Amino acid sequence: MPKTEKRNILWIDCAKFLAIVAVVVDHSKGILYEGEAVQYAAFFSVAAFLFLAGMTSFYSLERRKEEETLPRWVGRRLVRILIPYLAAVAVYQYVKSGFLFSLAHFFIWAVHFNVEGSFYFVLIYLQLILAAPIVYQLTLFCRRGKWSFLCRGVYLAAAAALSLLCMKHTFALETYGGGNYLFGGTYLFLFVMGMIAADMRIRLTSVKSAALASVLSVVVYGGALAFLLKDRLALDEALFGWTLRVNPPGITMIVYTLAFLLLIFSLCSLGALLGNRAADGVLGVLAWLGKYTLYIYLYHTIILDYLLPRLTFVSEMSFAKTAVYLAGMIGLPVAGRVLYDLLRRAIGRKVSEERLLNAPR
Repeated sequence: MPKTEKRNILWIDCAKFLAIVAVVVDHSKGILYEGEAVQYAAFFSVAAFLFLAGMTSFYSLERRKEEETLPRWVGRRLVRILIPYLAAVAVYQYVKSGFLFSLAHFFIWAVHFNVEGSFYFVLIYLQLILAAPIVYQLTLFCRRGKWSFLCRGVYLAAAAALSLLCMKHTFALETYGGGNYLFGGTYLFLFVMGMIAADMRIRLTSVKSAALASVLSVVVYGGALAFLLKDRLALDEALFGWTLRVNPPGITMIVYTLAFLLLIFSLCSLGALLGNRAADGVLGVLAWLGKYTLYIYLYHTIILDYLLPRLTFVSEMSFAKTAVYLAGMIGLPVAGRVLYDLLRRAIGRKVSEERLLNAPR
């Protein structure tokens, strides 16, 4: 990928990391904090992930090699999440069953996506990946020159209607939130929106435009957050009852999520355009951590529930406890994946060396 293109999508990995921090914060209520305002502010996380999934799926489909068919692309993406997911289910099942592995329990929990409440996300993501090639083709179809704006608007309206239809007339599995509905209900709408956003190639190419966008995005995000904290989803409850609020997201949460993404896009674009070593370093670290969000998502709750409570020296709510718990829930899954990659490369090199030595001369 060209350097300029990498810089343009750097913000996606940064946004993923900040979204996973929001997931961790959301799930830590009652352990690290008590105020509902903090939890409400973190509610955007899963909606942001699925919007970004639409963007990354678009870029991946666009860059796929000619010899890779769409079914092979789908298979590759499914395997990339299924293997870590099944490994995580095995770990959770072993720990939750009193350190006893049961194949029956593993199978039941794996196919129902409910060994942990947050695993509903995997079920939704798998369905959206299956639908991604069709969504991608429809997104490309909406490139209609001067009619593209209208075409994309109609497409989004159709996606919204289909999302609501799925919520009213479909059932996926008895999991949590959007996992109950085919394609996650309104998460499908966010996925489609992410695809369209990727196809629109929105770029900030100068420091001045990025600075202006950053200021405006701060105002927009501040307004969306203020409305969310004051309204507490009363608008969505009035319109949809308790069906559409946070999971799956209603109007308020979708707007708030988009405001967050606009903020991160603007600030990351500004940081990248400044050419400042400190800014580049911060963005580089955030983007690097953003590549490990799947593993943080899969393992943070088992660390929160079973490992960190053993650290009795930070039992009371405090800044120290927050720092230790966040470092554990984020750092341990990242460290585990990094160690796995290092071992795999070392074994691969060893095998290659042995094959070279044993090759006929």
